This record gives sequence, structure tokens and C-alpha cells, in this order.
Amino acid sequence: MARTVLPWESVPGPHYAACDPLQRKEWVKYGGWLLVAGLILGGAVTRFKVAYVFALLYTLTLLMKKDVAVTRRGLEVFHRMQITTNYERWDWGDVSAVTYEPDPKDGARTLLYFTKGDRTRRAAFSRADASAILRLAKAQNPEVRLYDGLKTRGKMAAARKKKP
Repeated sequence: MARTVLPWESVPGPHYAACDPLQRKEWVKYGGWLLVAGLILGGAVTRFKVAYVFALLYTLTLLMKKDVAVTRRGLEVFHRMQITTNYERWDWGDVSAVTYEPDPKDGARTLLYFTKGDRTRRAAFSRADASAILRLAKAQNPEVRLYDGLKTRGKMAAARKKKP
């Protein structure tokens, strides 16, 4: 099998790869494959053969790989599917805010939320990479706002309690 060339490999400067960008709980993985088996069985025993098509599409979804990286160009997401690929890049000029908070499941990682307009993407990075990404974000776009997620949640909780 040929090695996949990621779109950001030719970009000079640092590349910060996200830790396990496509996280699924174990029950979701097993439930997904059980759903595929159910759709195939449903297509075989009923007259609704469209179930085969849904089984195929859901299988492709379960086999998809996702790569996320932050470079000097911005946030880059690459989906590798069995029949096609999808690449999306958010330039630093388009990113309006980056929110950071420690990952509650893994203390060695930091969750970064990149906001562009009304869309937000989440990615997990190591602590060292996260602090370097925040410095890179401010260097590439001085107007980007950096938020501490824990402090923001605390302020929101206080504001909710204050309302009558």
C-alpha cells in the first residue's frame, strides 16, 4: 500500500500533529459494526435492498482515517476515506479565537478549540505542542483571541448563579 502524502508535509516550519483526532468510544465502534451487520442482514431478508447501500456507506465511515495538524498556514484537517479524500484548511487570518483547556480524560493533553465564524473545531495536543501552537497563533494573527476554557466556564457559572 502506498504511503499517503499529507498536504502539510511540504510546508516549511513546525508541524504540530493532533493526538488521536478521530476518537470513538469502544461501544460506538462495536455498535457501528453491529449496525453494518444488521443492515446487511436486513437487505438480505427484506425487499429493501437499499440497506446494502447504507451498510456500504457506514462501513466507509468506520474505516475513515482523520489527520489534524497545525502549521504556520493554520489548522489543517485531512480525511482519508477508502474511495476519496477531503482536505480543509483554516488560515490563521480566518481563525478568530483559540480556546484551550486541559483534557479531563488525559492530564498530559490539552484540548484546543479553533473558532472560525460560527464554526469550532476541537483537537487534542500535548501540553508542549499546545503552548507552542498558542504562540504560533498569536505570531501569525495578532488579532486572534486566546481564551482559558476553565476560567471562562467559571465566569459563565458565576453569571448564571447571579441571575435571579
